[in-house]
Amino acid sequence: MEYFRNPKVVGSFMIGFAIVAGAYVVSNFGEPRTSSLTKIESAKADEAPMRVFIPTTDNDIDGVEDWRDQFVTTPAVTLTTTDASAYETPKTLTGQLGVTLLENLLATKAAGPIAKPKELLLQEAVERLGDVATEDKIYDVKDIIISNQSQDKDIRNYGNAIADILLTKSQKDLDNEMLLLRDYLASPEDTRDDSDLKRLAQVYKDYRDSTASIAVPREFIKQHLDLINVYNAMYENIKSMSEAISDPMVPYIRIKRYEDDIKGLGLALTNIYDALVPHAKVFGMNDSAILLTNFSQNVQ
Repeated sequence: MEYFRNPKVVGSFMIGFAIVAGAYVVSNFGEPRTSSLTKIESAKADEAPMRVFIPTTDNDIDGVEDWRDQFVTTPAVTLTTTDASAYETPKTLTGQLGVTLLENLLATKAAGPIAKPKELLLQEAVERLGDVATEDKIYDVKDIIISNQSQDKDIRNYGNAIADILLTKSQKDLDNEMLLLRDYLASPEDTRDDSDLKRLAQVYKDYRDSTASIAVPREFIKQHLDLINVYNAMYENIKSMSEAISDPMVPYIRIKRYEDDIKGLGLALTNIYDALVPHAKVFGMNDSAILLTNFSQNVQ
């Protein structure tokens, strides 16, 4: 123990250790360091083959793939395919009324407590479509032949031409249009015939077109246009009656103005007569214009 405590001994030991360590370091200085660890190479897996799509078939069109059919024990359901037709908006006024009402009712559902009453919606729809149903063409000066001649012979020819149309274009074997409509609607479906209504509508169409083709002296332009427009209104009224089965809303709406159109027809012919009265001297008893005296307000 005393030996190890001797400072000289300990000092000598430390100096010797330092000399040996320094010699080792100097002998290996500058040489590359090498790792003792072995390099591990990474493993490489073979590339997976591409997947091939296998289509499924349903040859019996039962909604179950063919490969599943062997597991199905219930009877097969055959699905039939039909071509879907594109939606077409209704062309009849009745169809348009139905669409309008449905749209308004759906809007009412969304509006909740502030929505309009259903009765008001129906009234508004009928009034709006009524404007469409009665929106007839209005004939004006562009649709007629205006004559600058107003001599006696021109006025006489005009008056006779108006009367000749009434005499030659009428169908005396036809009943009143309202009677024809009544019979048409009352007939069984398999015997229903609208030919008489169509014939009567054609009469007013001929009245309208023939009157529009007459050369009218300037002083009779207003009366002439009034007569043409009322002929056109009567034509549209009766034509709608012939379509009462396919589009019932049209005659329903037009009948509401039918009485006014009948009165308008009488007034238009009376106005023609009154306009010709100042020229009465140019007409003879054999002139067809004498027919217009039937529309004089003085004739009872």
